[in-house]
Amino acid sequence: MLTSSRRSKFLVYGLLAIVIAVALLPYYWVIRTSLLPNLATASLNSPWTPFEGGLLTFEPYITMWNNYDFPLYFRNSIIVSLASTALALVFGIPGAYAFARLDFPGRQILFYTVVFTIMFPWIVITVPVYGVFYELNLLNTMYGIIIALAIFIQPVVIWLLQGFFRQGIPENIEEAALIDGTTELGAFLRVVLPLSMPAVAATALFAFLSAWNNFLWVFILTSDQQYRTATVAIYYVLASDVLREWNILMAAVVLLVLPPVLFYGISNRYVGEGLGGV
Repeated sequence: MLTSSRRSKFLVYGLLAIVIAVALLPYYWVIRTSLLPNLATASLNSPWTPFEGGLLTFEPYITMWNNYDFPLYFRNSIIVSLASTALALVFGIPGAYAFARLDFPGRQILFYTVVFTIMFPWIVITVPVYGVFYELNLLNTMYGIIIALAIFIQPVVIWLLQGFFRQGIPENIEEAALIDGTTELGAFLRVVLPLSMPAVAATALFAFLSAWNNFLWVFILTSDQQYRTATVAIYYVLASDVLREWNILMAAVVLLVLPPVLFYGISNRYVGEGLGGV
């Protein structure tokens, strides 16, 4: 006989298993579809796994990589994401530290302005942003995309890191460094920043994911396929096909997801530590 506590545990675990299965099913379906021939993806009689009936094929990945200039778009995505993340961190880390530690006129107003930009819908300002970048001759350039993404990622960087600087780093550590003769800048570079690396790594992951998955700004600021990232290129290459090749589309999605997953795996230890203080 099961006791009431054991029945409760079985019920909880059973509900969790159902929730997890429902949550993972779309991801499994994407991978499954990417490993099937295109006709099999549209058939109601297709098996649940690509291993049944000898349907397993890697042809969609080969086709996507070779026939749709995916290496170019993939390279653009990596360059844009890494560069915009680095640029946002270079300006965002000092900004977050200033909001957390320094007392200057208008600090609260400026900080609330930064937070407001995070909640503001980007689609509303696409026209003025396009006009500004047009006047600066930054349309259809890698520099323009990097600057645009860095600008719109930076408020998130400041918001996350200022919380860590305010709560995760005791002020007496900096005071001790100043007593030892270090300047405020030296205390920040030699003491505060090394201690903040877990939070910086966690913030860098969020920034990288935001840049990698961004569609709007790359779509608005580019019309030349030479500068498109993979997210936008998938839309242009496959969205207008009369006969939709779902297996190729899903293969592109899988390839698009791999770099963020690898990036997270590399920085997993730092991210776990950093999220505790952000």
